[in-house]
Amino acid sequence: MNSIIYTHFATPGASVSAGGLEVALHRLGAWLDAEQNTLGRLLAQAGRSQATGALAALDQLHLDPDAGIEDLRDLLEDARTCLEILLETLREIPSRCRLETAWGLSGPASFDTHLRWSAARLEDIIATLDRALAA
Repeated sequence: MNSIIYTHFATPGASVSAGGLEVALHRLGAWLDAEQNTLGRLLAQAGRSQATGALAALDQLHLDPDAGIEDLRDLLEDARTCLEILLETLREIPSRCRLETAWGLSGPASFDTHLRWSAARLEDIIATLDRALAA
């Protein structure tokens, strides 16, 4: 995982929800590794480069080696805010916008297909964070 350093927390008296937060962190890191480049290209092609600031903010998230559960919760809440900004930006892009191709994106799929896929993946990771933070 390149984006966020995953640290196992083994603090005395840690709540059961700590495991869920750790899993959410791991899934967030996997999402970043898998989706960040595609999402950045989509935003650039749709002329929504202002939203790349949210991607950059996700890149800056990290945990110190001595971080505790509250630090992890704060990081996930910050990440969720960035992800929500990105999802809202994708939702603002009109379906079947004028781009006929998805230049620079993997596979033969259209821009619209990549857009829908990225939005679905964002919704999925946000739901994962929501479940972990609610516990």
